Amino acid sequence: MKIDNSFQLFVFTQPEIFKDEKKFISQVFELGSSGIYLRKEKNSAYISSIFKNVNRKFHHKLIIPLSFYDENGFQKIKSIIHFKEKERTTLNLLKVPSDVGLSTSIHDLSEWSMLSDRFKLIFYSPVFESISKPNYKPKISLEELSLQIEKYRSTKEKLPQLIALGGINERNILQIKDAGFDGAALFGAMWNSLNPVNEFRKIKMIFDQ
Repeated sequence: MKIDNSFQLFVFTQPEIFKDEKKFISQVFELGSSGIYLRKEKNSAYISSIFKNVNRKFHHKLIIPLSFYDENGFQKIKSIIHFKEKERTTLNLLKVPSDVGLSTSIHDLSEWSMLSDRFKLIFYSPVFESISKPNYKPKISLEELSLQIEKYRSTKEKLPQLIALGGINERNILQIKDAGFDGAALFGAMWNSLNPVNEFRKIKMIFDQ
């Protein structure tokens, strides 16, 4: 899996299915999303239907739960597999072909460098107080995170792409870029908006200028 070196913008879907979601996914990819994580762990059939509706040129940017691959096989679709923390076992990692890109989530930045051998994308959260989860707040400030990022980059030559998640919106997206993250993932800012596609467009335009 090839990862773009420029600042990236990802989207996490809601666990629930909503009207016109497949259309939304296609539109966001056309607007330049770096990847979309389909948080549909319990709906393998629906994920399969998304692959049928989304242009094949974007399939490698879909981020899929590990459970989907367990049910459907690793050879069928070359997308990114997302491992939850409890799924990061040696057994699970060994069963995934080496050419399949992996992502995972962390809540302690010290884990970042320890996951560099196999994972391509690391989602760190929360960087700000969560929009979707009440009282879910960061453990340390963004300024301290920035210092830690700089430290880890100076001590290890190759690290996975570090993507910020949690409370990110149009007002703070540039702070994420300046802090040294490789990208950001949107969730609450999208789904609290009356028009998620326009919200994505507006946020992407801010750091594209």
